[in-house]
Amino acid sequence: MSKLIKLLSLFIFLNEIYGEEVSKPHIIFILFDDLGWNDVSFLGSYDIRTPNIDTLASDGIVLNQYYTDAFGTPSRSALLTGKYPMRLGVQGISISASEDLGIPESERLLPSYLRELDYETYLIGKWNVGKSRQHYLPIHRGFNTFYGFLDGSIDYFTHDLIEKWNGATAFGLNLYNNTQPVEDQSGHVTEIFTDKAIEIIRNHDRTVPLYLQLSHAAPHTGGGLVNLQTPADTIAANSHIAHSARRTYAGMVTGLDKSVGSIVAALSENEMLQSTIIVIVSDNGALTTGALQNFGSNFPLRGVKGTPWEGAIRSPALIWSPILPTKIMNEVFHVTDWLPTLVHAAGGAVKKPIDGVNQWLSLKDGKKSKRKEIVLAVDNLSGWVAFRDGDLKIILGKVDEETSGYYGEELQALRKDPPSYEDMLLDCKVSNVLRDKLGVSIEPESITAKRKELNLSGLHVLQSADICIPTKEKGCLFNISADPLEAHDLWNKLPDIVHYLTLRVRVLWSEMKPRCEPKRDPRADPSLRNYTWAPWIENDEISIEPENKTYPAFPLHLSQKELQYIFKLNVGTFSEKLCKLIKNMGDSFTKTLSSLFNY
Repeated sequence: MSKLIKLLSLFIFLNEIYGEEVSKPHIIFILFDDLGWNDVSFLGSYDIRTPNIDTLASDGIVLNQYYTDAFGTPSRSALLTGKYPMRLGVQGISISASEDLGIPESERLLPSYLRELDYETYLIGKWNVGKSRQHYLPIHRGFNTFYGFLDGSIDYFTHDLIEKWNGATAFGLNLYNNTQPVEDQSGHVTEIFTDKAIEIIRNHDRTVPLYLQLSHAAPHTGGGLVNLQTPADTIAANSHIAHSARRTYAGMVTGLDKSVGSIVAALSENEMLQSTIIVIVSDNGALTTGALQNFGSNFPLRGVKGTPWEGAIRSPALIWSPILPTKIMNEVFHVTDWLPTLVHAAGGAVKKPIDGVNQWLSLKDGKKSKRKEIVLAVDNLSGWVAFRDGDLKIILGKVDEETSGYYGEELQALRKDPPSYEDMLLDCKVSNVLRDKLGVSIEPESITAKRKELNLSGLHVLQSADICIPTKEKGCLFNISADPLEAHDLWNKLPDIVHYLTLRVRVLWSEMKPRCEPKRDPRADPSLRNYTWAPWIENDEISIEPENKTYPAFPLHLSQKELQYIFKLNVGTFSEKLCKLIKNMGDSFTKTLSSLFNY
């Protein structure tokens, strides 16, 4: 009934304002940085409460199997290009502030597609897909305006970035308004970025379609000397959490939830909410352990940011709009899918080949998804790859055992009862706006029921020490739909499937543009530009290729059994699949053969 009321409200609004149906919705894309799976309460977190986000999740679509990348730069490049990062050479570890690398200028980005459809496009917050050259900057890649920081992190209060590399330290301001450094801004960046987004929404002509990408810095560790920074009131709101660092981290997430509430309220004030699509995702999982840990939790999923495990690449995600149903989408959705999906929703089409799949009809009408496989993450420098085909996920290569376990549960200890979840839901800004503006009935019981359905913690069983850790001799295979915690290895039970999937990954590996070992350029030092991080290379300067560059070896040694399997593929469906794989390789077959079968 509430959905019917919402649609009726939308119909009345459109007729009053436009007199006809609006085919181009406003799009608000909110991107969090290093938010863990168990750091939002709509997925079951009991220590961190996110009522505004939860209300949108309850009234919208939760993407229960949404995959991003293991690091920030490849995740953002996949979002903006619709292509796997390995095709662009930006896979693996994020681009550093002193590194000459970015999304190739030849690639067309999401805001460029939308501008062609008469959208005004804005980026607020984090960029981190290249800034060594002017042509890498946001306003040269399709955004009308940009306000934010260019690199991987920022001090939340001073807005500086300190980078240490090979014994050297560089430091400088890292906040920009388009191409000009901002030297007179004060405050916490979550609040600054939220205020800038609200200003854009309030001043926007609602008859013009808007694409606003709000890429928050939080809850990533800060770029200065202090890792976790948040206003005192957000820490106080989480006084029930026993672990002090987790409490501060929770305060950062509380700030993000308040930001979502303020954005929704601003859309309502300018009569834009009824014709808006809101997307909320994280770029990857939390870094629970290590020197730069942010004390986020991916529990009960395995691993942390920077690994091939679900805790790194399976992210909280939702999409909300009055024109979309309320449901849980259990089919897989990849970060590359946003570009063709949102362009389609905006009335356009992507004609050039990309890896993303248009999922709009799956979201809107429940049509079966066309996505069958995903290159989940590739790190040729560390030497591993993760790939999913249907329900099956294969991990190949050597993966650090120290980051392959289950982390974060102990951080969630409580020292007293948290505030009432039901009261927070009823009192939050999003609930008030949806109730007053769209007539949506906010029912804590239904929100709690959906939350229980999404909660994976009940699946967790203390694992023995023999959980699968891949090596160059043997990988890991899981049925993720049945085993999202990656606890039951199927490698030895399904040898034919292992060999087929390995062959498929070998082909994809041969198509990769290798990520080069990061190299610091001393010319990037901010002290050369009044202690401000800025582009330092001319657009036409030729990049220096590394000496003795060799193609990365495939992360699994070719076994005799795999070789026998390949030669046996001469009849039936397996033969057809092999022929198709070889045909897809085309003219590159001979030159990639050596990388395809590396002993």
